[in-house]
Order: sequence, then structure tokens, then C-alpha cells
Amino acid sequence: MEKNFDAGNFIDAQLIPGTEEHFHESSLAGQARWMYRTLLRGAVIARKAKFELSGMESLRRRLESAGKANNDLKHEVETLREQLAQSNEKLEAAEKRASSAEKKLEQSDATVSRLVEREMTLEGQVGMAQGRVIALEKEQDEAVSSKEAVEVDLAGWKTKYKEVVKQGKGAILATEEALKAQVKIVAPDFDLSAIGVFKMIKDGKIVDMPKK
Repeated sequence: MEKNFDAGNFIDAQLIPGTEEHFHESSLAGQARWMYRTLLRGAVIARKAKFELSGMESLRRRLESAGKANNDLKHEVETLREQLAQSNEKLEAAEKRASSAEKKLEQSDATVSRLVEREMTLEGQVGMAQGRVIALEKEQDEAVSSKEAVEVDLAGWKTKYKEVVKQGKGAILATEEALKAQVKIVAPDFDLSAIGVFKMIKDGKIVDMPKK
């Protein structure tokens, strides 16, 4: 405050026009009471204003905090959206992999079914082949037995054939000797060397029998 401050002139200058007479005519005690009430009213207003201002300051801080929280929430929501988008992409990729794996599994199942069916067919063919081998082995055994029996019979027939041939030769020689003896009786001078079992007389001559 300035040292040469003129309080009286300042007050006169600050008075509202038309109120000078009110102040001049009122008693000093009344003016003091009025001033006291005015000051008290101002103090109450100032206190209430301070309270209201403190509440507004609290509201301002709360508003700033809410704004910050809102910004943080927006940032978190944006982050969650990005994570959700990434999760959706991962989910789509996982679904594609699952679909591909399912298709591969179906193909594997079909392949396994074909292999099982083929294995069963091969087992059936192997069983048939084994049965055929057993039958062929049996036939071979029977053929060997039959061959052995035939060989035994053949040996017997050879023996019988030799015996028959031997007996036939003996019979032929005996017949020739008998013929020669009869011819010698009938024609002592006849050449007996031309007489044989396989000879015949044709046109008065001894000739070989014709072959059938």
C-alpha cells in the first residue's frame, strides 16, 4: 500500500452513487453494526466460497483423475481390442489348422481302412495260397506214392514180361523143333533151315509171314 494513501477520498470514490446521505445521516453505532454484519456476511460468504471452491477443487481433481482413468481405460480398451483382434486371428489360424488336421485325420482314417482291407485281402490270399500249397503237397505225396506203386508194378511187369518172353522163346523154339521133326519125317531131304514159326508156305514156297 502506498504511504500517501488517502483513505477518505478512496472511500468516497468507492461509494455507490445515491448512498452518501444514508451513511451521513445514520448513527455511528448503526453504521458499525451494519459494517459488522456486512463483514460477517462477507466472512460467511468467503468461508462458504472456500468450502465450495475446495469442493470444486476436489471435483476438479476427481475430474482430472476420472479423465486420466478414462484415458487409461480407453488405452486399456484399445489394448484389449488389439489383443482381441490378435486372439481372433490366432483363433482363425487355429480353426484352419484344426480343419486341416481333421481333413488329414479323415484321409489317414481312409488310408488305414484301405490298408486294413488290403491286409485282410492279403491274409485271405495267403490263407488260400497256404491251402493250395498244402493241397499241392498232398497231391505231390500222393503222386510220389503213386509213382512208387507204379514203379513197383512196372518192376513186376518187367519181371513178368521177361518171364513171358523167355517162355515165348522156349515155346517158339519147341514149335520150330516140332515142325522140323515133322518135315524131316515127311521130307528127309528138305532144307530145315528155312522152317520157322514166323514162316508160311505160299505157292509151294516158304516165305515170311506178312507183318500186321
